[in-house]
Amino acid sequence: MPKEKTRWTITALTIPSREPYLKKLIASLNDTPIQSPAEISIIYNVVTKENPYDIEERIKSFSKKLPLTVHFNSHDTSIAGGRNFQLSVCKSPLVCFVDDDLTLHGDIFSTLEQTLRETPLGLVGIRSYQEDSNELFKPRDSTPHVDYDGIRYMPIQGMLVAGYKSLFVDIGGFNPRRKFWGEWTEFNLRLWRNGFPTGYNLNAGYLRHWHKAPESPTRNKAGREAHVLWGLICTALEYDVVDINEATETFWQLVEERYLAYSFGENLNVKNLLKTTLELMPRLSMEWGNISAFKQSVTQHPFQFMPFHPLTLEDVQQTLAFASEAIVPYQHQVWGKRRQRVTLGDIGEAAVKSAVKKIKTITNRK
Repeated sequence: MPKEKTRWTITALTIPSREPYLKKLIASLNDTPIQSPAEISIIYNVVTKENPYDIEERIKSFSKKLPLTVHFNSHDTSIAGGRNFQLSVCKSPLVCFVDDDLTLHGDIFSTLEQTLRETPLGLVGIRSYQEDSNELFKPRDSTPHVDYDGIRYMPIQGMLVAGYKSLFVDIGGFNPRRKFWGEWTEFNLRLWRNGFPTGYNLNAGYLRHWHKAPESPTRNKAGREAHVLWGLICTALEYDVVDINEATETFWQLVEERYLAYSFGENLNVKNLLKTTLELMPRLSMEWGNISAFKQSVTQHPFQFMPFHPLTLEDVQQTLAFASEAIVPYQHQVWGKRRQRVTLGDIGEAAVKSAVKKIKTITNRK
């Protein structure tokens, strides 16, 4: 009898200083119930002088049960570059990105698989706690969201993110301009605009985030203010939110109240902001053609959500109605052509009609 093909690839980026945390992650994966065939894929996302075979042997020894592969990314070792490398080496239909400073707890993968099978989601995540406390880390209740039919609809900001490998490739992979900040924010936005909602299943086990891990790109990386500012500039240009108006108000409010303060800290002032912007100008000039092409491509998205758009129940229902058809080819790759039972809740006739209209528009455009 032929061996059943791998259904899940569980993949993590890592660097040498975080190997002790990676070891804990892999141990927790081996203790996590996984009914479908799965493998672990570790991307060593750094140029290293250490013998790759020694690294591979060491990391493989961390996994006592699940098959594990180690790949070495020595080209674009940014976070976005590493994410695209993760996609390129994934062969299974389902992929689960996990951060290397996590541990997993509870029955996670069967619930994730059931959620993807029954709900037309582009991404699904699970809740996480700070260290070994009862303090919820993500998703925070204060972050805008829509709770509907068992899912908390909102962008999933890393940690653990699961979905369909082919869908991720089809929408273009990770934006290469989100080098060290914002790759998941932009990726979520592009999924919603393409008609694939994202959300958390808060009943699928949980994560513990060991936030003292060194060299975090979001917490303690040197020069992070330039990475954040670069991501904000690219977002404003690529999604045409340069003008400040009602549609872009949320973006500019978050820039002013959260992201600049978060990245610059006590050094936020006009002088440092202008200095950092000027330092980014040569890079912006080099990327201008790519930014312009991307800006043109996003005008073709069936949904025109703006960055940091505050989702409404109507937004969720219309996107779900659209996704209930658009997700089918990706579900077929995992579970075959037998139609899956899709959970949409009481979305209403108006949402269905709107989704059908969008589908016809895209079909005619092609």
